[in-house]
Amino acid sequence: MKNKFLTAIAAVALMGFTSCGDDDASDSFDDANGDVAKKYIKTVTTTSSESNSDTATLTVNYDSAGKVTSATDGEETSFFAYDNGNLQNISGSGDVLNIPDLLSSPQDGYEVGDVLNYDSNGNPVKVRIFERDWDGAIYAEYTGEITYDDKPNPYYYTLEAAGIIKVLDDLDLNFSMTPQSQELIKAKLLLPVNNPKKVVVKAADGTVTKTIVTDYVYNSDKYPVSATATETSEYGTYIYVTNYTYK
Repeated sequence: MKNKFLTAIAAVALMGFTSCGDDDASDSFDDANGDVAKKYIKTVTTTSSESNSDTATLTVNYDSAGKVTSATDGEETSFFAYDNGNLQNISGSGDVLNIPDLLSSPQDGYEVGDVLNYDSNGNPVKVRIFERDWDGAIYAEYTGEITYDDKPNPYYYTLEAAGIIKVLDDLDLNFSMTPQSQELIKAKLLLPVNNPKKVVVKAADGTVTKTIVTDYVYNSDKYPVSATATETSEYGTYIYVTNYTYK
């Protein structure tokens, strides 16, 4: 099982959806959510209704200054190293992601897809996703339509404590497949500022292939303490229950 924390980072920050959106689209967490409390993820535990053996727990650890030091799913652990408060690398399972190297040149985001529309808060609400063969050829294309609760992204301040928000703010993604004319956007624009509650995935012909609807229970600070996600596709209906704790 891959580390969910790093998977999320990779999907959103490094090679996530590229954007045909407007650089002026609001990506401000504060503008979208107001003066919310700063909450930091301690654990996220998800259990499948099919089998309790499918329970997975993400645990995030912090130092005395509040910086993320490591994140583990019980099988793989990622370690975060800093220099003068800035994230320098993420290591684990023999791999090291060197942040200065990552930021030294724009990353090719167009290989995965693109964001077609944002809402007024700057959340991606319609995305295009490519599936590629071993040689890079696109063999399937999907669109995803996402709706959000008017609640904050519960991972935002945890990502900030890991130095990742700053990395996203400094990281350029290139949308253009033409080397002579790069189209750059800051990776931070791909990060939702609100909490997603529904995703509808459609094939190129418009057929709905998957729907995920999530119902949350929120605490008084507007952060989820539990969530029940119902996933429906041609393979059946599956329910996942997630519980959150904060430090």
